[in-house]
Amino acid sequence: MNKTFLIKEKFDLLEIDERQRLLLSIAETYPQFKFLRFQRFERFGMFSNTALFSFDGKEFVFVPGNHVTLGWDSFAEGMNKETYDTLKDELSYFDIEDVTSFLKENMSKVRNELIQPMLVECELNEISWEPVSIDNKELFLYKKYIEEFYEKGYNSYTINDRMKIRKVNDSVEAFLYKPCSYEQLLSRVKKQGFSLPNESEWEYLCAGGKRTLFRWGDSFDFSMKLKYFDANRNENSLYVLQELNHFGVQIAFDPYKYEVVDSDECFLKGADGGGSLCGGAGIVLGYLPISSYYQPQECKDDILDYRADIGGDYTSYRRIFTLNGIYMVNYLL
Repeated sequence: MNKTFLIKEKFDLLEIDERQRLLLSIAETYPQFKFLRFQRFERFGMFSNTALFSFDGKEFVFVPGNHVTLGWDSFAEGMNKETYDTLKDELSYFDIEDVTSFLKENMSKVRNELIQPMLVECELNEISWEPVSIDNKELFLYKKYIEEFYEKGYNSYTINDRMKIRKVNDSVEAFLYKPCSYEQLLSRVKKQGFSLPNESEWEYLCAGGKRTLFRWGDSFDFSMKLKYFDANRNENSLYVLQELNHFGVQIAFDPYKYEVVDSDECFLKGADGGGSLCGGAGIVLGYLPISSYYQPQECKDDILDYRADIGGDYTSYRRIFTLNGIYMVNYLL
């Protein structure tokens, strides 16, 4: 029996066949996870050679642990003139003059962390929306809206934040909203054998330890406004930022959609519910919440009444399965 730390500095030193045998042995030790494939992910100058697993139809990717510095208090590269001038102009509408001080006030504190290795759910889950049959009796209250959905050929329709219906290929799916508190969500995930990432784990999954304001750099990438096109040049609903990152994780792509994390300090990351964009902020300020280290003031001050009902179209969550730092494996035998 051999030991190895599944942390990046040692994991990356393994030969390809050793690394693959190590990753295969995860499924042997935790049979609830089915091995799918080895895969390399690359984004914004970072990459990882890893493996994907499945659990109950959802994909999970192995992310190595790491000793990292998280949080933000200064530029690593510095903003280019276009970004700085744009942000300064946008802040001037709110009578804010000092760009750097404003950024520091809205970012998590700089600290050093040891992030444990984990299996991470690649995509997000909705909260509180429970699927129901289209002929479910509870949908009778929404009959006229459902008829309107069909008559006008909508792709999706949400009614009073309590029912929604949408087309998926050739079928129609319906959902009813069932309130869920923050504590209920944490408990539900725990009963499934998982946890939510804490704030530090989330920042690592988003930035990979990169010290810039955004995970691609300190300057804003204005191309993020472009839609994503597939190989056949068909436009779909994915923006460039919605693609998987260098860990193979879909994260911080939409300033409207919070991700719920397990943290007393800040339980919402990756967005501000669209408050900045809807409040008249420009493109840089509006997309600042997708910064890896953004820590929304409304979350710090607990102004948002999300804890009593954490669900809705503006929140989502992902599960992680921690591998506890040291992993016993026969990968060399």
